[in-house]
Amino acid sequence: MITIRSSLTRLVRTPVKTALFFLLLSFTVALVCAGGNLWKLSGENLRRFEEIFMTIGTVEQMPERTEQEAIWFADEEDFRYYNRAVYGERISEDVLDFEGAGYLSGPEQRAYYEAQPFDYKLKEDNEGYGQHMVIEASPLEDCVPAGPVKIEVKRVLYSVYQVNTSPIYLCDHYTEHPQKLYADKTYLMALADGFAHDWEEKGAAATFEFIPMTGPFSTQADADGNRLPTKMTGDWLTEVTPGFYDTEKGKQWLALCEDLAMRTLHFPVTATQDLNLIMAFYTKQAYIAEGESFSQEDYQQGNKVCLISSGFARRNGLKVGDSLHLALRYANYAASPGRSGGEGNLNAEGKIYEPFEDSNYMIKGIYAVGVGSDGDWGYVLDRNEVFIPTASIKNSNENNIALYGPMKGYTTAFRIPNGSESIENYKRLWEAQGVDHVEITFYDGGYSKLEGGLKNMQTMSAILLTIGIVSAVCIVVFFCHLFITRQKKQTAIERSLGVTKGQCARSLLAGVLAIALAGCVAGALAGGVFVAGAVSKMASAETFDTRFSNGEVQLNRENEEGEGENPMEEITYLSKTDWRISVLGSGLVCLFTVGVAFSGIYRNLKEEPLALLSESDR
Repeated sequence: MITIRSSLTRLVRTPVKTALFFLLLSFTVALVCAGGNLWKLSGENLRRFEEIFMTIGTVEQMPERTEQEAIWFADEEDFRYYNRAVYGERISEDVLDFEGAGYLSGPEQRAYYEAQPFDYKLKEDNEGYGQHMVIEASPLEDCVPAGPVKIEVKRVLYSVYQVNTSPIYLCDHYTEHPQKLYADKTYLMALADGFAHDWEEKGAAATFEFIPMTGPFSTQADADGNRLPTKMTGDWLTEVTPGFYDTEKGKQWLALCEDLAMRTLHFPVTATQDLNLIMAFYTKQAYIAEGESFSQEDYQQGNKVCLISSGFARRNGLKVGDSLHLALRYANYAASPGRSGGEGNLNAEGKIYEPFEDSNYMIKGIYAVGVGSDGDWGYVLDRNEVFIPTASIKNSNENNIALYGPMKGYTTAFRIPNGSESIENYKRLWEAQGVDHVEITFYDGGYSKLEGGLKNMQTMSAILLTIGIVSAVCIVVFFCHLFITRQKKQTAIERSLGVTKGQCARSLLAGVLAIALAGCVAGALAGGVFVAGAVSKMASAETFDTRFSNGEVQLNRENEEGEGENPMEEITYLSKTDWRISVLGSGLVCLFTVGVAFSGIYRNLKEEPLALLSESDR
């Protein structure tokens, strides 16, 4: 105890050197601990966000030009002008298949399928449908339906609602010069509910009229997207003559009625290789409320599983694990259920599309949809939309493609690894393909910016760690030289007075060890405080759209039925320091200090006291 007290007394007598050693050692230990903690935290955050975020690209074929289109409005007796996009030859999604793309899923140009509705309830009891009908009718007098004219309903071949009144009003609203109709002829007409020209004047007493709806036509395409030839013109009006329904044209009109009966109960099914490629799920506007989403096994093996909307499930009393009967009639590769339309109602032969895939699917999950939309109706989910894995469709749809169109952002997408390097690499490879009129838009939810910040943190942590280690080595060596090596004469005197080598060693080591322990503890605490502050500032400075992640983001909003919340957690940085790194860093510095001190003490004690005393004091 006397030797240790003597050593500590010696430190007190040199307060400047002692304080300087303590402060510098604390600072270097703080650098080492901060650098180690920041390196670990940045690595953990990168790995965590790599799992949470994802990067997808949407693909859209751009129009070659726009043309002005004039549409006649009978109530205004004038044209309205609209810009219409004009596309060139359809560019196949095969152009996305090039070496080095590194897809994690896709690319896919999704089809949505029209399924037979069977007995499923698709709307609420208080909701209605638009009135579409196919009727035989004659005008009360010869006329040109450039405005509302009266027609007598003679026979109803199809109607969403019962036609209780006759005559009704007809107006060929969008044709500047309609064809003349004759009272002594019977016409077959495809009509939809339309406008009331005098609504502003008469209100509810205004003349309600029907307008033409497209008659039998076809946009059927082959598997390469080429339109199949057809004789059908889509005319809404044709004269009924004796034996008309035995003719090819008459059978086409009867097929149209059969098709309308199924199409009124709109039941869309979307097939995908990855649910995250559908923007509503990617942005978390839609989320799994019950059950679970598709697994990789479902996608790869084509398991007969499906996801249905919460509204559809409630209306039909369905729950997770129940069976859903899907009979797929035709595929549409040009639109999404939220932006359907444009496809012909019959195949090229003038017949209805018969189901090519008829299976029972197990309901694996029920999804809900938050309020709001992404602005483009193509990205909005249909209320009854069902999702299935693409591989679950075992039969070919090549004879049941109702429409093939250019790639759109809401039908064509892929997924690649996260990170700015991955995106830039893809862009370089894509530009090398030399494909014009195709635009690719990437979404990563701000991951690239977040990744840049974390990588900067890693670089900073490496610099801090390196500076701390180098500084610790230099400071420890220097001050051990001051406190031990330069104390040779003092050591010689003590040994000459009968102090043992062990006592001399303890005397020299005690003071250095006391400073080392105090400095390492203080440095470890200071390093932890610095790391916590640095991570807190970085987290508050980062801004990224948490919608574009594949999980763990709090979205407090109502679903499509106006109830419930998305039960997900908030994305936050991991900011808790690891005490083990602080202990390891400060402990290693302390051990290094002890090692250097022992080395100096050993050299001092190795020499003879008389030899040490004969040397001049340096």
